[in-house]
Amino acid sequence: MKKYAKFLVSLLLAALFVIPVLAGCAGGSNESGTEQGGEQGGANLVDYVSQLHLDLNSETVKQEVTVRQFIDGDTTHFDPVTNSTLTNYNANKDTFEKTFGYIKARYLAVNTPESTGDVEKWGKTASNFTRQKLTDVHSIIVESDDSNWNVDSTGERYTLWIWYQEKEGDEYRNLNVELLQNGYGFAQNTETNRYGTQYALPALMQAKENKLIVYSNEKDPNFYEGAPIELSLKELRCCIDDYAQKTVRVEGVITTQMGNSVYLEEYDPETGLYFGIAVFYGYNPDTFLRRILTIGNRVSLCGTATNSEEFGAQISGLSYDPRDPDNPKNTYIVKDKDGNEMKNQSPAFAKTNIVDFMTTKITASVEITTVTEDADGNRVETSEIRKFPLDYGNAVMNTTIRMENLYVKEAYTTHNGGENDGAISLTCYQLDENGVEVDVNGKKIKVAADSNGRAVTTVVRTTVLKDDDGNTVLQSRFVGKTINAQGIVDQYDGVCQLKVHLLSYFEILD
Repeated sequence: MKKYAKFLVSLLLAALFVIPVLAGCAGGSNESGTEQGGEQGGANLVDYVSQLHLDLNSETVKQEVTVRQFIDGDTTHFDPVTNSTLTNYNANKDTFEKTFGYIKARYLAVNTPESTGDVEKWGKTASNFTRQKLTDVHSIIVESDDSNWNVDSTGERYTLWIWYQEKEGDEYRNLNVELLQNGYGFAQNTETNRYGTQYALPALMQAKENKLIVYSNEKDPNFYEGAPIELSLKELRCCIDDYAQKTVRVEGVITTQMGNSVYLEEYDPETGLYFGIAVFYGYNPDTFLRRILTIGNRVSLCGTATNSEEFGAQISGLSYDPRDPDNPKNTYIVKDKDGNEMKNQSPAFAKTNIVDFMTTKITASVEITTVTEDADGNRVETSEIRKFPLDYGNAVMNTTIRMENLYVKEAYTTHNGGENDGAISLTCYQLDENGVEVDVNGKKIKVAADSNGRAVTTVVRTTVLKDDDGNTVLQSRFVGKTINAQGIVDQYDGVCQLKVHLLSYFEILD
């Protein structure tokens, strides 16, 4: 017994002189900010982040910023600080003209799992890590890799190093390297950049060797791996945060396609409205899946529900395995009672007036079922009807609507050199002979008004439209005209609008 006691004392004395270990338990953290998971192999972890220092006098261009919007683990939108106390880091907003004066930052050297369009294991966890590191900090600086503000292949995101200072007087820490060091990301040209060879690449290799986070075999607590949850579109839209990051199954009609998404909608008898959601199918969908997602098909759709600041409510991560047609996670075309696939269904294009769209509130009722266990361990289900007050426009988000007799009072055309260069925002009244009189450039018209007698306007936003000759449609085609318009309900800066992506969806009445 004395032999073991002496051995324990020796171990305790040795611990007093050992170099402090930066590693912690899986998912734990320490003062250096190093977090990890997985097996560590007994090796001490190097904190490369603390070895890397921000040189404010280097040749790179830098800008002090504040967070505008969190997107995912390796993408954040920032606003420039125009009154920064940091000398020479006070760029004019025109510097970032490609994104309207704010900065869409794609982090250099790191690629975290997806958590917005597609949803991947560890994606939400990596996104949460970035959000936590950049929330309630004293200062954030973005830095280019060289002497220029460089953009990525989209032409609309700046490739940047992200530095944050937790408290005034602290050293700035590099978030790109910190993500790699903690195992939250994969390689993304990790070696071929400013801090690659000495910091980013060693941080990445250390995370791999120690099987941290994305390199571990651990379960991601933020990634749902259970059976699909069957819901109505109304239930999903009203309770989206309850089902975010979970696999869901909903049914509805594919109404239209924009970019890499289609839109699904379904009628709700209680409210008399359609509820809808965007469905992101990815950049290289297989032919089976694209056939299923054809406009007009009634589908039973299985995927991951998300609700992000940039994209709003949507479903992604769809699949169809032709070798396993009974796979419970397949998306498929619904069949009628005779076994025929239900195709050629029509979008609703529900006729909507401007006052309801912009000012009316509705209440949707949803039955919520809660599963618990009693004292004997038996499964107990309890149900309650929960009521959700919604703005009309938000209730019909992502559904097809039609508005008639809109008078276009003014317009704005986007000119940013990106994919939206030429898109138009039309500000419209709705003509109403019983409404209030307004003056538009010397022309008096009567328009729809709210209950307080104030004229109501809405925005009709187009994508970049082309005429039959391939020319970009200009705003002069619409300004001062009365139009009918139909499209998908969208929003910008939290305000609902009608988005039109086909020129044929407009009718010019005069």
